[in-house]
Amino acid sequence: MSRSIRGSVSPATHRWGDLWLKTRWLLPVVGPPVEHAWLQVKRGRLHAFGQWPPRQHGQQFVDLEDAVVTAGFVNAHTHLEFSDCQSPFDTTGGLPDWIEQVIDWRRRQPAGTRELAVHRGLAESAEAGVVAVGEIATTVPAGADLHALQAGPRLRIFQEVLGLAPVCPGVTPAAVATARRDIQRLAQAGFAPGLSPHAPYSTQWPTGRWALATARHLHSLTSTAGGHRKLVPLAMHLAESEDEQEFLELQSGRFRQLFDSLGVWPTTPPRLATTADWISLLARADRGLIVHGTHLPSDRLAWARLQRHRQRLAIAVCPRTTQALAGRLPPLADFLNAGIRVCLGTDGRGSNPDLSIRAEATCLINAGLISPEQALTMTTVNAAWGLGFDRTTGFLAPGRPADLVVLRPEVAPTTAASATAAVFAPDTHVTATLRGGRLIAGSLE
Repeated sequence: MSRSIRGSVSPATHRWGDLWLKTRWLLPVVGPPVEHAWLQVKRGRLHAFGQWPPRQHGQQFVDLEDAVVTAGFVNAHTHLEFSDCQSPFDTTGGLPDWIEQVIDWRRRQPAGTRELAVHRGLAESAEAGVVAVGEIATTVPAGADLHALQAGPRLRIFQEVLGLAPVCPGVTPAAVATARRDIQRLAQAGFAPGLSPHAPYSTQWPTGRWALATARHLHSLTSTAGGHRKLVPLAMHLAESEDEQEFLELQSGRFRQLFDSLGVWPTTPPRLATTADWISLLARADRGLIVHGTHLPSDRLAWARLQRHRQRLAIAVCPRTTQALAGRLPPLADFLNAGIRVCLGTDGRGSNPDLSIRAEATCLINAGLISPEQALTMTTVNAAWGLGFDRTTGFLAPGRPADLVVLRPEVAPTTAASATAAVFAPDTHVTATLRGGRLIAGSLE
């Protein structure tokens, strides 16, 4: 007979990621739910799972009782530098006013605070059941600070590039050269790098083309242990604000006023590109991640381009941020009806009260825009694909890393549908988060 030990795990099991779990519900995401399930984790990978009892006998199980176990969540888009913010910046003035507050806040931050904020954000993410994060980085930590980031969730670090200053032919701008060094350093340190041309209103077209060329070059230089080339995706904020389209067409409006007030508008008009052109550029990358996309359906050319390239792109929506800054929720029905891959992000504490990916999903579920089953797909397998992590996380299957989350519902679910709904219920608590079979937050006790 197998022995069950209620909520306990030995130090050796914790360290090596070898354990047997028993749970009321297992939701693999890809594949049918399993009631009264067992799981075997062996050296950090999910070795096997099935319905209780297992064929083998004599194992010592950690009995999770009425818990729901599913794939760990993936936060497709966030800005962890804001993780020390106790409350979001004022969003009532819309995106241009919010950006002005962010710039002022950044100027007042003491040296070293950004690295601490990133660490706190990763810890908060792990406590919320997140096993992988798509982080937009304005700077990349050095040395020990960078090494310390490897202890928590998996990281896709998108190095941000932007600028409106004139670009001289044949001369690499200083910001671009710095970004190139940073992403090479990330790759050498074992991180998953990416690049993020910030937005169409802040990034010249030549800079975007450089980002694509650099990503392709880095892709050609790196490979995994299995011989696969490492993906180097691009991410970009697109169609986030109605003011964006006016600025791109006329170089006027609130964004122009913002740039004039900051003294960054060049005397030589910058080479800007349309939203449609940026979509085509993202589609030429290993993976293209569109962030927000709130107003894409109203841009006929951009929408047609998105539909054409939908197999190579994903959209990361941040519902609570969009509600705060745009006064509306993302156009989920348009995206889903067009067959576009949708994933979720938290943005950051600069526009959100916390880093809960479950709260983002609940926002959409409560609005009737998606079902819990769709939410689970968006927060796991879709987000993993968007970040280029689909080989390592996003769903549970034998042989894959044991990236999983243990959730404790207030009431034990009796059906697969109620178990999936319980994942996003406000009275359900995350009790443990495992990356590669290793606890990164919570406890199995």
